[in-house]
Amino acid sequence: MKHTLIFLIAMIAFAACGEDNVPVNLEPRLSVSGATDITRTEATLRGTVALRGNTDMPGLRFVYGDDGGATMQVEAFADNGSVSSRITGLTPGTQYTFYLQAYNDRTTINSGTMTFTTIPNDKPTMGELTILSHGPASAIVRYTITDDGGEEITETGCYVTCASDGETYKVVTTLPGNDGTYKVRIGELRQNTTYELKAFASNKEGETVGEALSFTTGNAVTLTEPGVLRSLMGDNLYAYRSLSFAGPMNGDDLACLRSMAGIDTDGSATQGQLIHIDMADVSIVAGGGSYAESRYTEDNVIGYGMFAGCSKLESIVMPDNVTVIERDALRDCASLTSLTIPASVEEITPSSGCAALAEIQVSPANSHYRSDGGALFNADATALVWFPMGKEGDYTLPITVMSIDDYAFTGCKITSLTLPDELTDIGHSAFYGCELEEIHMPDKLRQIPVGVFQDCRRLSTVYLGTDTELVSDYAFDGCPLLHLYLSASYPPVCRPDAFGRSSDEIFSTCVLHVPSNRLAMYKQDSEWGQFKNIVGF
Repeated sequence: MKHTLIFLIAMIAFAACGEDNVPVNLEPRLSVSGATDITRTEATLRGTVALRGNTDMPGLRFVYGDDGGATMQVEAFADNGSVSSRITGLTPGTQYTFYLQAYNDRTTINSGTMTFTTIPNDKPTMGELTILSHGPASAIVRYTITDDGGEEITETGCYVTCASDGETYKVVTTLPGNDGTYKVRIGELRQNTTYELKAFASNKEGETVGEALSFTTGNAVTLTEPGVLRSLMGDNLYAYRSLSFAGPMNGDDLACLRSMAGIDTDGSATQGQLIHIDMADVSIVAGGGSYAESRYTEDNVIGYGMFAGCSKLESIVMPDNVTVIERDALRDCASLTSLTIPASVEEITPSSGCAALAEIQVSPANSHYRSDGGALFNADATALVWFPMGKEGDYTLPITVMSIDDYAFTGCKITSLTLPDELTDIGHSAFYGCELEEIHMPDKLRQIPVGVFQDCRRLSTVYLGTDTELVSDYAFDGCPLLHLYLSASYPPVCRPDAFGRSSDEIFSTCVLHVPSNRLAMYKQDSEWGQFKNIVGF
């Protein structure tokens, strides 16, 4: 009995001692679950960590290496037991072994190992080939190399095959553009001929040829982006006399077009011989450099001086979507014989120096302008906008006309003009430099505007109507007036520079005709009294 009691006490004491010595800092369980998102040079290593007992999360890292035995480490972090790290700088086509390692200040433990193999290098992968622009004898194409295969591209460009005879050659390009795309100009094509184009790229693993693209050259130059006309034309810049264009054009393209038409941006002559231009399918867009005279393009605007000095140009079809044709856009296009205004135009100011221009036509769909007898009027023919400089002989304005726009008759060749009685307004410089010899101004016209007859070198006789109130500066500057008739009962205001450089000569040689019953009044006027010969009628 005594021995039994002693045994029970010993067992209880042992059990109590065992509970105090159960470990509380157990090692975590580690495992690796494989590598994902594997490329030629990168991979994501994945594993798991499971804590046991009261163990704090240890430091974690993946240890990996290739078959050569070299090992590397990358720190890792746990997220709800999942562990991952992205590793870079791997060698393509190489097998790697890796394991997950946990460590603290007491111990280091490892998981089991796994392997993965990086993707090997390959031939390049080609993107889509597209045509940016093309002309009668050239094209610019664009493509991408979507994957270089992990190797340096040694050569890239485009294979060109003529469909009619099967002849194939390749055009090689060099560096890609800033956007990562490659552009190739293909020249020396035959007009109206079908070609098959294939982009290609090579590296040390081999060559890849992209899908074929067929296109046919024609008579037109087609652009899909602005600023490429000069590079598209290449050595053929001065080869054409007649061309049609389509697509967006900016200042760089217009400067090139001027050069093709025989004149550079600074006004100097080029070898260009383009005399017929069809821009019906062109959109003028802002951007690029100056096309001439420090002028820059605006959307849908034929700007000031855009074709100035293109003296060889015989015909031009304006873009179908242009809304504004600015003053002197066609200045000194001395060979231009006709001009058609498209339906979209809302605002026009004439150009000077178009000496051969005999006719201006307007699209029937235009709601702002109309043509009558080759002259340009507003839609209801109440205003004359532009009288063609090359139109000769006598001319009578329609009776509906009530106003004449600025510069409307500039440089015109007619020698006699009949104005309607209802005309009440004339714009400044309306008859600048024209060849009129005599003109009768209607009675209802009150103001003779600035420079209206300036430099009319043949104008010798002028009749001013009864309601004339003002003769503005330079109205008759440079005119060889011999007879000036004033019908107003009271002397109109005459600006000091109304006769400009011709003042002294006119005051001496020109006869001023005034109403007989107002003769004294005109002679006493400070301006009109300067005439040496004032007579009554």
